Amino acid sequence: MAAPQSTEANWRAFVLAHGWLAAKHELAAVLGVTPDAIEALRATGACTKLAEPLDFPALFALWHGRAPTDDEWPAPRKAGHGAYEWQAPEIALLASLVGRLGADEIAPVLTARLRQRTADPAAERTLVAVQVRINQIGLQSSDVLGGITVTEAGRQAGSTAVVHQAIRKGTLAARKVGRLLVIPHEAWEAWKAQHAAPPEGYVRLSTLRQPLGIRSDKLSEFARMGHVPGAVRCNPFGVPGPSTQFGTWYIDPKGAAKLLADRRAGRPMPWHGKPLLDNLRVTFRLWQQRRHPITCATCAAIWGEQGAPAVFEDYIGRYPALAHGAKRHLTLPWTPGLTVAEVAGQSGRSQAHVRRAIGNGVLAATTDDDRLYVTRTDATRWVARGCPSGDGEKSWIAVDTACRQYLFTPRDLQRHIDEGRLQHKIGTAGAMRDIDYVLRQQCAQLRETLGFGEEEAARRVGVSVERLRALLDGLTWRRAEGIPLATVQAAIKRRESQEGYTLEEAAALLDMPLAWVKARKRDGTVRVSQARWDRRRQYLTAPMLERLREALSRPAPQAQPLGEAWLRLGEAALEAGVSAATVLRWAEDGELVRHSAASGGRYHREAVRARARRYWAGVRFHRATPPAWLAAEGWERARAA
Repeated sequence: MAAPQSTEANWRAFVLAHGWLAAKHELAAVLGVTPDAIEALRATGACTKLAEPLDFPALFALWHGRAPTDDEWPAPRKAGHGAYEWQAPEIALLASLVGRLGADEIAPVLTARLRQRTADPAAERTLVAVQVRINQIGLQSSDVLGGITVTEAGRQAGSTAVVHQAIRKGTLAARKVGRLLVIPHEAWEAWKAQHAAPPEGYVRLSTLRQPLGIRSDKLSEFARMGHVPGAVRCNPFGVPGPSTQFGTWYIDPKGAAKLLADRRAGRPMPWHGKPLLDNLRVTFRLWQQRRHPITCATCAAIWGEQGAPAVFEDYIGRYPALAHGAKRHLTLPWTPGLTVAEVAGQSGRSQAHVRRAIGNGVLAATTDDDRLYVTRTDATRWVARGCPSGDGEKSWIAVDTACRQYLFTPRDLQRHIDEGRLQHKIGTAGAMRDIDYVLRQQCAQLRETLGFGEEEAARRVGVSVERLRALLDGLTWRRAEGIPLATVQAAIKRRESQEGYTLEEAAALLDMPLAWVKARKRDGTVRVSQARWDRRRQYLTAPMLERLREALSRPAPQAQPLGEAWLRLGEAALEAGVSAATVLRWAEDGELVRHSAASGGRYHREAVRARARRYWAGVRFHRATPPAWLAAEGWERARAA
């Protein structure tokens, strides 16, 4: 419909028919007249009252027969607090921008439009105003078109970290929309379809961390390396709880129960003693950074004839089996050791004293670039021994003493002397004349270096190899190529401490029940010995076994049964009319005789009554009730007063 002519009669009739309570500036913009003219006409009160006032789009459509374009709207006016009003075109533009731009990016766009419409360079749409208007029209600044935000995806997946990890790895597509990271719906559905649910009944492996006493994330690492039997890796979707970039691990309930039972019983876990690949990478990198020169004799002895590993694969095959001290040496910063001057300063002795100790062999040293160096360990041990120079008598021991203390044979010592590994001398004065002596410290170091083979150790202990293995079982020592001297000495003590008979063996030899032997132990017939290496092991010596034989041939006298006059503790308490604790106190104070029996203490009835008469004669409790026999004897409360 064409717009009517803007004659005075037409616009007046329009205002009277449709302008009731409508905004006068909007009516003026629609009709093309001044607001004052419209206000003067409406002041007559002739306007037709409507159900509700008409807004600008309705007025424009009634006058022009079509909806207004954005350019035909009147310029926004200032409303409360000096801010410009919001109009439908601006709100429509705002709604179209939500989901593509953030609120901080939408505000400058609306500010530029507002300044153009109002010709006011100070006009502004602030971030707060934009956010409030977005909320009023029922939208959110986090709403996006054609996708889902990472926050919402993490809420569905149960972990935002997993979503971010998938985006970084490239397995989940995402794009930037304003300040938000948006995942397309198709990519999100495809990613969810790749996730597998755990088997039915399986429990999350991470729930065992606290019961197993593990504070770090090593449990999942153990599972990835195959050290957790029965563990399976899943990528569950929507399951609450933490997850990692390597997935979430689950374990069968029976396997979880076994792990917890082993942990409570103190048994080793499946991953104990197993090398961890991450740790090996760290130690390999540290070893390469601090690699010692080829002149380091300790490194050469550690790696053996094969030499140092050239690649990481060779390293991980040989490094885990090394002793802890060897691993520590390989990663220590290289130093040839302490100079003679440094050892002298550390020990408080002169350099001549240190050189004399090195020359006599009581302090080991190496030569590097024509200079003497002593390792910190050797220097510390030398200082702890009192800084011996090797000239004193205490530094030398006879060959027989060395054989006895360090379990060498005279032939072995002579061989080491001939090969230059041991210094020796022959005594020239007094009782030392013509006696061969060797350095004590060199003997100790040589024995520590050589150790014992199984056959040699068995000969020193005086048992067979099989018996030696039984003796070594349970001893704490580091498994190495040689058995240490201290371990062999402990095996000797263990063998010596096993002389005698256990209670079970004694019962079998005497053909008597074990209970009879234990009874003779309780009554003092025999005394049980204990092994020094294990106080829990009890045995009987040969003389004690003879005592048992004598006791067997001499029957023990039978105890006479007690009569009815002897009362048990509870019966004595009832007889006296007091508590059991009172009867025990009387016996401990010597006021009541107690007879010891196998079933407990017994008290004679007459002794109990005699002590009860004295008790009730001075009782202070008015509500106390005396026993019946005492009342029959004529006891009264007045007499107690």
